[in-house]
Amino acid sequence: MKITNKHNVPETLMTLANRNSYSKGKADYSVTEIISSPRIKRLQSQHYHEMEQDVSEMLWALMGSALHVVAEGGQTKGHVTEERLFVDVDGVTLSGAIDLQKHSGNVCEITDYKFTSVWSLMNDKPDWVTQQNIYAWMVHKAKGMEVQAVKICALLRDWNRREVDKKEGYPPAPIQVVDLPLWPLEKTEAYVRERIALHQSAKFLADMDEELPLCTDEDRWIRGDKWAVKRDGRKTAIRVFEVEEEANELAKKENGYVEYRRGEAVRCTGNYCSVAQWCSQYQSENHSGDA
Repeated sequence: MKITNKHNVPETLMTLANRNSYSKGKADYSVTEIISSPRIKRLQSQHYHEMEQDVSEMLWALMGSALHVVAEGGQTKGHVTEERLFVDVDGVTLSGAIDLQKHSGNVCEITDYKFTSVWSLMNDKPDWVTQQNIYAWMVHKAKGMEVQAVKICALLRDWNRREVDKKEGYPPAPIQVVDLPLWPLEKTEAYVRERIALHQSAKFLADMDEELPLCTDEDRWIRGDKWAVKRDGRKTAIRVFEVEEEANELAKKENGYVEYRRGEAVRCTGNYCSVAQWCSQYQSENHSGDA
């Protein structure tokens, strides 16, 4: 991947961005890879040397890397930081790097650091739950330990003290530790095997130059159609509905009007996968929508 510098940031940040210290070790897949879309993974592999990203868009990834370096220096008794584990699944090697393990005898709790937004913290993030449960399963398989808790330590990059008393559920501090649900080990192993099978199938299709499996609505972060009730002279919507009839009813009461907001595949339209320009699924839907 080519790293560009369109906004003339200091060369030291360019050097850091190009260093790309992340490695999954001698593994076929990392935990984050099997959670992700098989289609996206294959397209990224095929077009890696054609992909571009500007260093200015990598701020929080760089901050995350810096946090991991700092965390390694905070050695505490009974805590294991930045340990990479490997588990063999029917000849396929899976790896995962766990930010923090807190050991007490043969029992462990694991925590992952996340630079994230307040919005992400206040809404469901199923990938966090999945990732942490796979790590818990790996700790059990690789180290024979029982994981009794999985957590996220969220560092909120856009936290605003003024919003604490204004918005219900707004986090009271810029660092929040969140307890996540812990899955039964059998459920996690079944999920891991299913995801590896999907990725192996996609790899086979890619090697045979066949069409890749399509991304699901969940993969694409589908945002459904909505109807906003608005009133002349007001910039923001009075309320936004997922059902048109409900919007029409409120619009009559408020002497307003309804604005239709077409749904979209947010991951695709925002190119958060980085390969939208090479994705036939996105291109075909995008072009047909423009027709």
